[in-house]
Amino acid sequence: MGAPQDWAPYTSLQDAARVYLRDPDLAVDQIRSVVEPPAIKSFVMTRGFTEESWGEALWQEVLATDGRRLIIWRADDDVSDTDDGGSRRILLASARSILLSTITDQVLSTEYEVLGDGTRRLAEVKLRMYTQLITRSRQRTVAETDIYCESFRFVKSVDNGGLAQMQRLMQFGRVLSRSM
Repeated sequence: MGAPQDWAPYTSLQDAARVYLRDPDLAVDQIRSVVEPPAIKSFVMTRGFTEESWGEALWQEVLATDGRRLIIWRADDDVSDTDDGGSRRILLASARSILLSTITDQVLSTEYEVLGDGTRRLAEVKLRMYTQLITRSRQRTVAETDIYCESFRFVKSVDNGGLAQMQRLMQFGRVLSRSM
């Protein structure tokens, strides 16, 4: 696959996935196992590369909502050991569904660059969600325990997705707010 096209102009998750994701059929099939695509009210996509000891790894993510659930599809390139002592490249993919009722706090932040003539230009959008889902705890004293809940953070900027993807992340945040 060459350089991905921008997914933001597409209102259909299937169409957006085909131009943006390396593994669109897998993503759509796994998301379809959780929610029928026509029920999706809003979605955003992101992808990136990490440098691993075995080479460059791609990660891909789709975040969608049907107004009742947060659906997260994620795929990561990885390496697995083989029985003969070698290794093979693999793709780890999952679809996750989280009830919106478990989200206790949502923050949609926008950052604007102030230009020389005083006008503002959207520079970055951040969506943070905090849930009731406990990921770990640590006992500090006999009477005190720190509890850590799962949270999610999504960022789009001028350099990471551009204006259309920032606007889509804002739209996604507003759909979530109205659905909670």
